[in-house]
Amino acid sequence: MIAEEVYQELEEAVGPENVSREPAVLDGYAYYTLGNFDPPWMDRPEAVVMPGSTTEVQAVVKACNRHKVRFKPLATGWEAIAAVGSEGVVQIDLRRLNRILEIDEKNMYAVVEPCVIYAQLQAEAMKRGLNCHIIGAGSGTSAMASSTSHMGVGWDSLYLGSGSNNILGLEWVLPSGELLELGSLGSGCGWFSGDGPGPSLRGIMRGWMGAHGGMGVFTKCALKLYNWPGKSAPDIEGMLLDSWAKTPENIRFYMCLLPDWDGYADFLYRFADAGIGYMECKNALGLFMYTFVPHLMRKITRTSVLREMLAGTFQHMIQVVIAANSRQEMEYEDMVLRKIVSETEGILMDASLNPALHETVWFSFVRASLPPLIFRAGGDFMIGFPQEDAFDAGVQQAKLGAEVKKEFIAKGDIMDDFGDSAWGGIFMQDAILHQEELALYDHRTQDISGFFNKLNEGYIEKAIGLSFIVNFGGRHDKYGPLCSDYHIWQRGVKRAFDKYDISDPAFYISAQEPQE
Repeated sequence: MIAEEVYQELEEAVGPENVSREPAVLDGYAYYTLGNFDPPWMDRPEAVVMPGSTTEVQAVVKACNRHKVRFKPLATGWEAIAAVGSEGVVQIDLRRLNRILEIDEKNMYAVVEPCVIYAQLQAEAMKRGLNCHIIGAGSGTSAMASSTSHMGVGWDSLYLGSGSNNILGLEWVLPSGELLELGSLGSGCGWFSGDGPGPSLRGIMRGWMGAHGGMGVFTKCALKLYNWPGKSAPDIEGMLLDSWAKTPENIRFYMCLLPDWDGYADFLYRFADAGIGYMECKNALGLFMYTFVPHLMRKITRTSVLREMLAGTFQHMIQVVIAANSRQEMEYEDMVLRKIVSETEGILMDASLNPALHETVWFSFVRASLPPLIFRAGGDFMIGFPQEDAFDAGVQQAKLGAEVKKEFIAKGDIMDDFGDSAWGGIFMQDAILHQEELALYDHRTQDISGFFNKLNEGYIEKAIGLSFIVNFGGRHDKYGPLCSDYHIWQRGVKRAFDKYDISDPAFYISAQEPQE
């Protein structure tokens, strides 16, 4: 239980109405789907505090430092890594910091606070002929959290980059409570650059996959915006799966079916080299169908011929969106895409030939509105093992994931989604593929841990590379010796900024050496 003296200081920092230690309130911060641990419960925080400004965030962090009490920041809380990682931690809920502070149309960036979600930012950007990147978790998540503190790749990363490379100026409350401004902001030159003139600490601040609350609190951030050739307010009727979005003439949605994994990788290399497309992503068919038609999907998995036909035909499927600035550009990109699919012996399905399909799906991709619906099938799902590497390495990852998944589908530990586990896509038109392993399950009747652990073992045995799971359960010290001893350097960074582990290290790395 939190000491009375500490609680009083938190009240003084934010006001008594913005701090709580009521058990019912705290339980609300401990319940998480998408847990990968022992869902649905995580550790309960000692107290929850809701600062309304950077100054109040600093006051809370300094109070925690004085009393050696750990803190953990929280934005929208999409994933369980937003929860506290142990007992005795104060949860800093940033929901009162929810404003878009500025949109600079000329220099193409927006300044946001932690609880601005992508849907808000995208709607405002589109009014100005601009668009923002949206993480794969969907448009209901925090634009800042995925950019500063997590893996930031999404369906649109081909053209709109990832969260980590869209960060410009940044306001950062260090684990000590001091305020640090990064990039051009640190030299009083505004928000336009994340790497100068001024201090550039992008690698320290977030590294590859973010510190997940283990390196202080981010309170303001400028994010890069991109060209949007569509309408400023798309013509849409209805909501989610009962929605129709009139398709502009300059936007098309395609499904590219490749014959095998070699053809899949070959397509990606050629597609990236061609420099076309606005969005590109692999969505496993089974997961896609569980999102749209979960009851029908269950019936299909109980068949044999239909199940194998769909699994074999759509396992190597890639979705592509073209958003062109002119008719000539559309014709050119369409021609190039068709040529690439033909050369890789694939099949191109142009959804624009089926208006019912096209107008139901295309804006769901642009908006990234579908990810939360994945909970419909079983109530929970595992997301993990994202890897960013060459396309051929991604193929090896996908093969491993499918092999392991089929074993645990047969055991009944996860839901039958045809065994295709890979989700992800190219980012920044580079020869780099971000790919994740996904599995649906019902935590009331199914146990995901065996699948999770066997994937982890496979990654190490086959030397597939680092993945997001290194942030779980102190795995840095297990993977580090296999990857240039990076864990030694990472622990050194943590010690330099937070030697007492005041900023919850549970999903980053502890400043302390692991116990034998």
